[in-house]
Amino acid sequence: MINSTAPTLRTEQDVTAPRAHLFGLSAAMVTPFTEEGAIDTARAAAHADFLMQEGLSGVTLFGTTGEGASLGPKDRARLLDAVMDAGVPAAKITVGIVASDSETALDQIAAAQAKGVDRLLLAPPFYFKGISQAALGTWVAQIIRAMKREAQIILYHIPQVTGVAFDAPLVRDLKDRFGTTIFGVKDSAGDWDHAQNLLALDDLAILIGDERLLARAAPLGGAGAISGMGNLLPGRVAKMIQTGVADPALDALVDRVVSVPVTPLVKALVGGLHGDAGWSATRPPLEPADPALVSSLLETVRSMRP
Repeated sequence: MINSTAPTLRTEQDVTAPRAHLFGLSAAMVTPFTEEGAIDTARAAAHADFLMQEGLSGVTLFGTTGEGASLGPKDRARLLDAVMDAGVPAAKITVGIVASDSETALDQIAAAQAKGVDRLLLAPPFYFKGISQAALGTWVAQIIRAMKREAQIILYHIPQVTGVAFDAPLVRDLKDRFGTTIFGVKDSAGDWDHAQNLLALDDLAILIGDERLLARAAPLGGAGAISGMGNLLPGRVAKMIQTGVADPALDALVDRVVSVPVTPLVKALVGGLHGDAGWSATRPPLEPADPALVSSLLETVRSMRP
């Protein structure tokens, strides 16, 4: 099992990573389930505590790696309570907002803010495809204007999942219109050209979701990452953010992980590190990862940890 009381890792920031301090590394935390399919609050609390002991800047709940699109309001409340009860302060939590209708999005925002969480990872409305950037901007603006109090919104660009993109001109427009409410963008597309366009917006925190691009982004103003691999190898991910130095071994591991459905594999690897097979459980329609692949990659992950 992992030693959950391992010393906190801090990597000195290099001058080639001028904005890494703006966000740092938040783990896109995986969501554990019981055999009956309920949120496993005990496992969630233990993993959240482990991540913070590893020295992360925070955790992100209900994102893609956290199966956020499969969690209803009661599930979300249980998971958020479990993480906060484990000692993670609200200021270190980012909550994913996943909805195609504004009412549900606003309900999710209100539930997070009722617990003191004001940093939000806002996915675009994902049901209707082929929408214009102007229409997407209207949707975001309606959400912001209807919020009960100020928040820090991170726009979630993951078009391979949502089918909807946040292009740089729209991000620029939203920032100009809503100021500090638009905190940044999580760019998980893995498209370097798009990432460079976002990184040119130097009044925003640009967070790179594809770990293979982190070292390239750091010298151009990358502010950090919300990272699935942060569940497994936070020290190595943080080092790329803070120094801009590439990690070929981590890149090779990510290549293998993204060749299959990512979330079940990351969950199973977390379970392997914790010595707990219960982490392999997913919520339908996701299926558990291939045990043979998990076994193969687990040895690689273990060898890469300090």
